[in-house]
Amino acid sequence: MNIFSLMAHLEAENRSFALLQIVESRGSTPRHSACMLVMEDGTTEGTIGGGMLERLAIERAQEALIEGASCLFYGKLARQGENAVGSDCGGAVTVHIAVYPRRPALFLLGGGHVNREVARMAAMLDFKVTVADTWPANLTHPELPADCHRVGGDSYAQIIPQLGLDSYSYVVIATNHEDKEALIELIGYPVRYLGLLASRRKAHHFRNLLRKEYGMSEDDIMRLHAPLGLDIGAETPAEIAVSILGEITQLHRGGGARLNARGEQEESGALTAVPNPRVEAAS
Repeated sequence: MNIFSLMAHLEAENRSFALLQIVESRGSTPRHSACMLVMEDGTTEGTIGGGMLERLAIERAQEALIEGASCLFYGKLARQGENAVGSDCGGAVTVHIAVYPRRPALFLLGGGHVNREVARMAAMLDFKVTVADTWPANLTHPELPADCHRVGGDSYAQIIPQLGLDSYSYVVIATNHEDKEALIELIGYPVRYLGLLASRRKAHHFRNLLRKEYGMSEDDIMRLHAPLGLDIGAETPAEIAVSILGEITQLHRGGGARLNARGEQEESGALTAVPNPRVEAAS
């Protein structure tokens, strides 16, 4: 598989990678024009010349993948001086490191009216959307976007391990009557965002349940966004979807705050009231 075919494959699998390309070469260098890929798991494809130059460029690419930002790498094939890589060739290269991040992955537990609206809007925002439900009819609803991935099963205890959740995942729980089961299964996963469609009373009840009956740590409980969404006075499913995706997008773009165990927003050591949509009727 050549580099460009591999890039297409990685894109289809929603895996981040960096494309390294020599954009300037001066003097004696192993390669004057070359490119290679560095994947998020550290594997590589292709070469820009090998040796310490390539090793240091790969290390910089791995840092760029974590940072989520493209950059330039400068390497001087010398033992000393600025950008020296510990080589005696005497030349210098500039490598452009282009980062291709994952699309944000949104997992919607429950395919009801609110999550259908979330799925529809999230698709327009270029999220990779997965809808999971124990009720088959929700997974075949005509209002779900055609490119949604759908996962069914007899229970959320069966479904959730199949989802491949990780620290890049955003999860919204809005089931018909299985929120507790879904939350208990999910709370230990290191997801980027875990939100529960709930009234304040229901959110308070679930936090106490996690704390007292399941012995969850305060750090785990703090990760739960409930009620979820930004305070825009949302009432309809579409409005609630806007508030949810507003909060998720804010977090995805590097903003937002985390919640403490009392459901209060915590930012720079200060506590403020949590912004929440009006979801009493929806929960």
